[in-house]
Amino acid sequence: MRRRGLPLVVLLCLLCGALAWVAAATTGAEPSPPGIFILGIDGMDPVILERFMDEGRMPHFARLAEEGTFQRLGTSTPPQSPVAWSNFITGRNPGGHGLFDFIHRDPKTYQPISSATRPPSGEPPGSIELFGYTIPLGGDALVNNRSGIAFWDVLQKAGVEVEVYRVPGNYPPTPSKARNLSGMDTVDLRGEYGTYSWYSSKPPPAKQHLKADYELVTVEDTDFDSVPDTVHTSLKGAPDVLHLKPREIPGPNDFLMIPLVVHVDPEESVVWIKIDGNDVILREGEWSDWVEVSFDPLPWGVMRFAGIVRFYLKQVRPDFQLYASPVNIAPGDPAQPITTPDDFIEILYEKLGNFFTVGIPEETNALKDGLFDDDDYAKQVKLFEEEDSDRLLDLALSRFKRGGTTFFYNSDIDLNCHMLWRLGDPRNPDAPRHPAWDEEAARKHGGDIERYYERVDGLLGHVRDRLPKDTLLIVMSDHGHQPFTRMFHLNAWLRDEGYLVLEDGKKTGQIAVEGDVDWSRTRAYGIGFNGLYLNRAGREGQGIVPADQADELMEEISRRLVALRDPKNGAQVVLRVDRARDVYSGERVAEGPDMIVGYNVSYRGSDASTLGEITTAVLEDNRSRWSGTHLIAPEVVPGILLVNRKLRGSGYDLTDVTATLLDHYGLPPAEGMVGRSIFAD
Repeated sequence: MRRRGLPLVVLLCLLCGALAWVAAATTGAEPSPPGIFILGIDGMDPVILERFMDEGRMPHFARLAEEGTFQRLGTSTPPQSPVAWSNFITGRNPGGHGLFDFIHRDPKTYQPISSATRPPSGEPPGSIELFGYTIPLGGDALVNNRSGIAFWDVLQKAGVEVEVYRVPGNYPPTPSKARNLSGMDTVDLRGEYGTYSWYSSKPPPAKQHLKADYELVTVEDTDFDSVPDTVHTSLKGAPDVLHLKPREIPGPNDFLMIPLVVHVDPEESVVWIKIDGNDVILREGEWSDWVEVSFDPLPWGVMRFAGIVRFYLKQVRPDFQLYASPVNIAPGDPAQPITTPDDFIEILYEKLGNFFTVGIPEETNALKDGLFDDDDYAKQVKLFEEEDSDRLLDLALSRFKRGGTTFFYNSDIDLNCHMLWRLGDPRNPDAPRHPAWDEEAARKHGGDIERYYERVDGLLGHVRDRLPKDTLLIVMSDHGHQPFTRMFHLNAWLRDEGYLVLEDGKKTGQIAVEGDVDWSRTRAYGIGFNGLYLNRAGREGQGIVPADQADELMEEISRRLVALRDPKNGAQVVLRVDRARDVYSGERVAEGPDMIVGYNVSYRGSDASTLGEITTAVLEDNRSRWSGTHLIAPEVVPGILLVNRKLRGSGYDLTDVTATLLDHYGLPPAEGMVGRSIFAD
C-alpha cells in the first residue's frame, strides 16, 4: 500500500514551529507564558460547592478540583462585594484602596453617600440663566473612589493583553489602556442604581417604600365605545440637568420624560406599546426586546441622552400591570464612559448589540418590593443569563489570546442566594424554615439555588472546552453565603445603650435629619452595613469624642456588642468587632469606620440602620425576600479558589490571587500590594 505524504500545510506548520524553537534556543529568549483566564463567581460558597460536588451535581468543578486544587479563599473585612473585589483588583485591603462598605458617610453632615464615587470637593461651579436653561460654568466629573494600582494596569504596562468584564468596584472605570467593561455600581441613565418603573391601575401597597417609580394609571375609553383600551403615561429618563443648579439633587419631577402610550386589546391579553417611535407588541407574561429611547434636554436633538429599556407585561386584567426596566445606558451611544478605552464599548456593541449595562441586571428590587413574584423573577434572570451573560462570556472566550489575561465576572450565585434562601437553605437542607418562607413559592422554586450552581458548573465546562490547554485557569469567589433570618438595628441598640441620644425625648429618627439627633450627647452612630463611627471631635461636623477617650470607648462598645444575646433564642448576635487600625493598612485607613461589626450566622445589620435610621426595635425577624447574606464576620463566609495546578500551600486570600497574576508574568507586586503568589510556597 502506497503511503501518503503529510499535507503541505502541516509541513509548513511543523517547519515554522521548528524555526521558532531554534530561534529561541540560539537567542536565549524564553517562550511567552501561557495566558490566564479568571472566572470570578460572586458569592459561591465552599460548603455548598463541596456538598454539590459530593452529590455529583457539579462534575466540571469536581474534575477541576481533582486535577488541580480546591480550597477556601479568605475574603475581605467586611465581606462585601465592592470591598472584596477591590482587594482583588488592587492587591490591597480597604486601608489602601479606600472602599470600606457599600455606604459611606459625609463626616460633616452625617449624610449617607455611595462609596463608589468620590464626593465633589470645593464650592459648586457657577451657572448662568439663558433662555430658561441653567448653563453650568464647569462641572464635576464622576471619579472612582478606589485608590491603588489595578492589576490590569500593571499587566498592560508590561505588554500583556488584558480584558476585564464587569468586575465590581470599577465604576466609573478608572483610566486605563486595558480593555475593561464596568460592573456592579454602574448607574442607570438616571444616575441611580437600578430604578425600575411600574405602571398599574391598582394603587401601590400602603406604608411600603418601593424602589420603583410607581405610576398609578387609568385604562381609558378613548374611542367612546364603552371599552377601556388606552393608557397614557410617560417614561422617566435622565435628570433634566439644564434646569438644575450644579450639584442639585434631582427631585421626583426633575427628570426628562418621554410619552408612553399603551393600547389594550379589548378581548385578548395583548398590548401595543408606542414609545419614542417604537412599536412593541406584548402578550401577558412576555418580555420585550431592548427598546432604544432618547431623552432630549434641548430642542431639535442638539443634546441627547440615549438609553435602552425592556418591558414586561405582568397583567392586563383585572388590574393593568406593566413593568419597565431601569433605563440602561445605551451601549450604542453611551451617555457616559462605561469602558476603557472608550472604543471598547464600540467593539462590544458591534458583536452583541444592546445588552444590560446597569450594575445589577437581575431585578431583585421588584421581587423584594413584592411587585414581581418568584415566577416573574426567574423569567427575568433567565433572560439576562441567556441573552446577555452567556453571549458576553462567549465573546470574551473568542477574544482570549495565548499569553493574555481575561477576567470574567458571573453574578448568578450571589444575587439568587440573596433572593431565594428563604425557600430552602442550600448549606443546611434541614435548617428551620426562614421567616420569609412561602409554601407555594417553595414548591416551585425551592431548588432554584441548586439549579443556579449546576448552571455555573456547565459554564465552567464550556470555558474549559474553549480555552487553550496550557491556560492557567483560576476560578474564584469573593465570599460565601449564610442565611439572614434576624435583622439587627445597630442605631437602635446604640440609642438603648446610651451612645446615641435623640432630641426632645424622641425614640426614632434619622441621623442625617436636622433635629432628630442630639449630637452634643451622641458618642457613636452606625452608617453602612458593617460600619460603626465615633462622633469624633474635629472630624465629625458636631463631634464630641476627644482623641484620648476614643480607645476606651471603642473597647467598651466592642465588649458590649460581642456580649449581646438575642432574647428570642439566646444566640450571640455579633461574633467580632474589628478596629480599622488593626485590620487595615495604607494611607486611607482614617477615612473608614472606626469599627467594623462582624455579625454571627443568621444575623445582619438592617437596611434601616445602614442608611442612618433609628428604629423602635433592636432585633426583628427578617421577613424580606432578601434572605441570604454575606455581610457578616469574614471567617464564616470564605470564598472559593480552584486552580488547574497543584498547590503546595493554603490559607490564601483575595490579595494573594492578585500577586499570582503578576508573578505568572515575572512581575513584582505594585506599590502597596500585600499579597503573595499562590505558587510561591
